[in-house]
Amino acid sequence: MTRAMVGQAMAMGRAMAMFRGLAALAAALLLAGCAGYTVNPKLTTEKYGVGKGGYRYENLSKVENTDALFVVLAFSGGGTRAAAFSYGLMEGLRDATYKKDPAADPRSLLADVDVISSVSGGSFTAAYYGLFPDRFFEDFEPRVLDRDIQGDLIGLALSPPNWFRLASPAFDRIDLAAEYYDREIFDQKTFQALVDGKRKPYIVLNATDMTLGRRFEFTQEQFDFLCSDLSPVTIARAVAASSAFPGLLSPLTLKNYVDVKCGFKMPTWIEGALKSKALAARRYVRARDLWTYRSDEKRQWIHLLDGGLSDNIGLRGPFVALTSDTGSSWSVKQRINQGNVERVMVITANAKTKSRPKWDQEQAAPGLFDVLGFVSTGPMDNFSFDTVQLITNAFEQRQQAWKARQSCRRMLKKQCGGDLPGKLAPVALRAVEISFDGIADHRLRLRLCMEALPTNFSLPAQTVDLLRQVARHLLLTSPKFHDAMNDLEAGWEPPESAMDPDLIAAVCPR
Repeated sequence: MTRAMVGQAMAMGRAMAMFRGLAALAAALLLAGCAGYTVNPKLTTEKYGVGKGGYRYENLSKVENTDALFVVLAFSGGGTRAAAFSYGLMEGLRDATYKKDPAADPRSLLADVDVISSVSGGSFTAAYYGLFPDRFFEDFEPRVLDRDIQGDLIGLALSPPNWFRLASPAFDRIDLAAEYYDREIFDQKTFQALVDGKRKPYIVLNATDMTLGRRFEFTQEQFDFLCSDLSPVTIARAVAASSAFPGLLSPLTLKNYVDVKCGFKMPTWIEGALKSKALAARRYVRARDLWTYRSDEKRQWIHLLDGGLSDNIGLRGPFVALTSDTGSSWSVKQRINQGNVERVMVITANAKTKSRPKWDQEQAAPGLFDVLGFVSTGPMDNFSFDTVQLITNAFEQRQQAWKARQSCRRMLKKQCGGDLPGKLAPVALRAVEISFDGIADHRLRLRLCMEALPTNFSLPAQTVDLLRQVARHLLLTSPKFHDAMNDLEAGWEPPESAMDPDLIAAVCPR
């Protein structure tokens, strides 16, 4: 080796040593900066105390939104496809106007929405509407739907300045995504913005607790069990957790202040439910899961992944609120029993697809990615369908019980002059689900095209526009939705909902 070559080797060695030193210094500085930092701060009783302030349904204003009609929306997962589909549903609700009485001004059904429960891609739509309702229909498409979120996140991950950060145990892909969402989409807003807004709808962003395999919602009620304050948590963090698909994004980690006394008292319904497993199994399971946050000292950290892993259409929370009294601040069942709610409308935007794999045509077993895709979505699609049916069945049983009770009351009054003790208020339910399955058979090409769309966070502008038109059309032409609107205004007729044939031809060529 020549002297020059030796010199070059020594110079390279010094450069590498300097690089390693800088890398170590950067990592140390990052760790120092992040030391002690947690996503969710401790709840202090001095602020508002457990069970009182923060982002709760009862703290939202009832102005221009009465309880007599209770409208719940549920938005499924599916990346930009789900975000665009749920956005099209919102456009349909905005355009679906009715009159409470002939002399009244037309009213948009969107103004009656009480709760939006969402997972994954649908959480972008729900969160943005909750934060920016006045500019939602102007901003959401350019700021979210037309954005190549997936490409931007890949670019950030490949950017050299982020290599050092991602190499640190205090920073991961979920943090990179949350920063991006915070900066580019949600304007650094926290849940305090929703608290200050004080207006419906109540936005319930759902993730999945990895340990329990159960739904975890970003509400102060849920955070009470962690003795944590949700208000300073950014909306971007919640949306990132709700859409953290395994492998693409890392889990979001929350601190459970299990050793902190914050004034929390276990709700009485939980203690009762834990004693009556045989009487109400679902109520018992819900109570048992919530109990673990305060009773298990080993659960110091809660790791969250995509909400679609536990509920692919965002309907499990509404199911609990509609069918059981679990002490929830927005327990619809409790409001029905009190006589405050007379009609319930549940509208689900389900952007599920059908990949139609050729597994059954081949002897070779499906590969790793096929298996992962099936495990992540296949069983949950069937589970989600069952949830819609469970809600419908529960209300049908309630109506039958009410009719039977009325018959007994009439008979008792006639024969004995008495009445039955207690109350059972009547209520009318209309459950509407829009999905690609609802596309008519004569539009089979369109249906197959929609069902083949990928689950990612980047779609062409024309595809986004078509998804919006399809969702709006499916809602406004749904017989069940038509019946629901006729309950509000006899003889109601939907607005025009045609889909652009040129757009269909461009996105779904033969």
